Amino acid sequence: MKKIWKFAGLLFLVSIFFILISSNAQAHKPVDTSGPATKVNPIVITEHRVSWAAYNEFLTPGEVHFYRLEGVNRGEKIHLSLLVPYLERLKDFFPVIALMGSGLENDFAGLDREAVLELLNPSPEEGVILKQFAGGEVGSFFEPFTQTRYYERQEMNIFAPASGDYYAAVFDLEGRADKYVFAIGEEEKWGARDILSMPRIWWDVRMFMEKETSTYITAGVVASSAILIAVWLLKR
Repeated sequence: MKKIWKFAGLLFLVSIFFILISSNAQAHKPVDTSGPATKVNPIVITEHRVSWAAYNEFLTPGEVHFYRLEGVNRGEKIHLSLLVPYLERLKDFFPVIALMGSGLENDFAGLDREAVLELLNPSPEEGVILKQFAGGEVGSFFEPFTQTRYYERQEMNIFAPASGDYYAAVFDLEGRADKYVFAIGEEEKWGARDILSMPRIWWDVRMFMEKETSTYITAGVVASSAILIAVWLLKR
């Protein structure tokens, strides 16, 4: 009987683990945004087709964040999309996304060309495509693993006209400094190392979304439950 109870306890823990894996399988892999995000020192994306998410924040007014998509092949799809944390102060926060690279036809989406060029400073051979929120009803997206919600903004899908590196950028022409989530790519690709880092991802995302109190409570309950189950199993 003791062996049966131990087996049941272990089965329960394993089941919880795989539930977490399955719920996170549809999530974006987080991008390290701790370093610079300038044109000279951009955030580097080595696999642009893999689904990434940059949880980032403009710390000073007028900032532009650059992401270099390395090794893009001609004809490959470049997918970019923007989300904003579901916070009341960000309901009317609408950053612009840009893609720059050789062979792109300029499209400034009705924005001031000179102001955009001054912000992005593209090289002579780089075309610039902008995408801003089209207006209308604002949708929202709920991410089940982290239990967080986001305002949906714009997305961009471009097939690369030439092989090489491309730059994606996020900026706000009004100069607001606040949080956004920049998604790159669409292919889900999770390895064992990524899965093992899921608790940290859960924690970091919820802190970014300013859910500190509920995060502390949930983490405390989960940790206490795990300790109690482990002690119970050892005593059986």
